Amino acid sequence: MNNIFFLAILNIVTVLLFGWVLIELYDAQLQFVEVMENPEPPWAIEMNAFPFLLLFVICAPIYIYLLVRTKRERKSVWKAFMLPMEFKETDERERMITAKACRGSYVVMMFAMPIAAGLLIMYPTIQDTLPYYPIIIVILLLLIQMISYFYTLHKNFSKVSGL
Repeated sequence: MNNIFFLAILNIVTVLLFGWVLIELYDAQLQFVEVMENPEPPWAIEMNAFPFLLLFVICAPIYIYLLVRTKRERKSVWKAFMLPMEFKETDERERMITAKACRGSYVVMMFAMPIAAGLLIMYPTIQDTLPYYPIIIVILLLLIQMISYFYTLHKNFSKVSGL
């Protein structure tokens, strides 16, 4: 529980980089569709490799290190890989704090999902100017969930520890 801020920043940066990678892949897919519609040469699909490199250079080594460290503590690769690092509780107090944070995140998502669905209704009107709009909405939902989880986790942890 001591590295809540580090895990929050790492998760947020990873989701933002992953969203950027998805947008680049979506743009390449749109270019591929244009090539398929007009099969006469010259064919060209351009893609920015910078977000891929950032994702693998920044996030992959950190996650591999944390996975190896977590594997030593949990004694199982499966548990280390499938359980998020935030769920590393050592006692009942930390389990209760995590449960409250999960509950708070669930409540926030009950409000965020209908708003996101309402925002997706606008997609046909902005499809030409912002074709990756649904990717942005999904990434925003992930960010809202993570921020609410880490905020509630930090608030409850500070309250219990008296900070």
